[in-house]
Amino acid sequence: MKVTRQFDLVLKIGITILTLLTVAMIYLYMQVDKVLASTRQEMIEMIINRYEMELKNASAMVVENTRPSLIERLSDSKGLRRDLQRSLSYFKTPEVEHLFVIYRDERGRLRYLLDGEREIEHQAMFMQRFEPVSDIWERTYETGKTQLYKHMKNGSLWVSIAIPIFENGRVAAVLGGDLSASIRTDVERKFTQIKSMMFTVAVIIALMLVFGYFQIYYYFKGRSKSFVDPLTGAYNRKFLYEVIANANYAEYQIIMYDVDHFKRVNDTFGHEVGDEVLKMLTQRIRKMLRKEDHLVRFGGEEFIVFLHTVNKKEATEVAERLKKSIETSPFVIGKNILSITISVGINNDAKEAHNIDDAIEVADEQLYCAKNAGRNRVCVNGVVVS
Repeated sequence: MKVTRQFDLVLKIGITILTLLTVAMIYLYMQVDKVLASTRQEMIEMIINRYEMELKNASAMVVENTRPSLIERLSDSKGLRRDLQRSLSYFKTPEVEHLFVIYRDERGRLRYLLDGEREIEHQAMFMQRFEPVSDIWERTYETGKTQLYKHMKNGSLWVSIAIPIFENGRVAAVLGGDLSASIRTDVERKFTQIKSMMFTVAVIIALMLVFGYFQIYYYFKGRSKSFVDPLTGAYNRKFLYEVIANANYAEYQIIMYDVDHFKRVNDTFGHEVGDEVLKMLTQRIRKMLRKEDHLVRFGGEEFIVFLHTVNKKEATEVAERLKKSIETSPFVIGKNILSITISVGINNDAKEAHNIDDAIEVADEQLYCAKNAGRNRVCVNGVVVS
């Protein structure tokens, strides 16, 4: 029924929105994580390409200064070797662990020609044997193309780059550079910090969403409780004037009933028994109503049933059934057995009322019609029908 379910509907909508936001946030986090992974890979490739370009510039410098024969000129001039090694040292930044030029002799062994290490005691000697840890040097000779090797086990090195040095159309030597693992560590640290920050933000948003969910839940749960009479469990006046009054009450038949001689019950058996009578009465009435109907405690022992129908005959039949059920079923409370009856008035033309109070007033007049007719009666339009 559209009146009584409006707060449940708002609650469901709120929860649905929060759920969608949560799913969207998780999806966004996953997508951003993928973007970060892709960006990280692109950054790594950019770094490698940048150093590859620098090493190519270094190899061009070596070629420019050793024409026409690199091996012969380096073999003949110790001064040239010293100058070129000093020039190579300028290309050797803290991120470049080693920078050198090697060549393959007649026996196929790799030997140092130049070493860009700044400290002389750490420099490799001219023609010193070069011990490779990968085959990129041989592949550079064979393919004439730049080769890369990513170190997996060497903790201090990240990538080795081999640049071919051509002479007369063939590979005469190879310029090699070893990039420090600190580059990779810096990149990983930066992206880890970004991911950590993202995760923190995601957790904060998730907690805010959860908090918002509970706020909505407890708000509407508390609001729902504020519409219920604490004694009987029926709806109260607050519900009547904040919910039903703002709905199209003309869609309802208004049935108002009152417990006959209720004061006598309180005076004879006490207020606790009287309260139990109201509780049991409410339970019985509610069992005979549908979900779309509403039972409101109007005050004291007066109750109103908002029957969701425009069928006047149906309203009369329901009112008679309610009256008869209460009349024929004694109330057993402790050792007391009470015969309870109710008087019922019906407003079966609520659409003619200007407001909810006018509609209830008509039902109240019919209730007094039933009482004046001797109680335990149903009255509608000034006529006792049962």
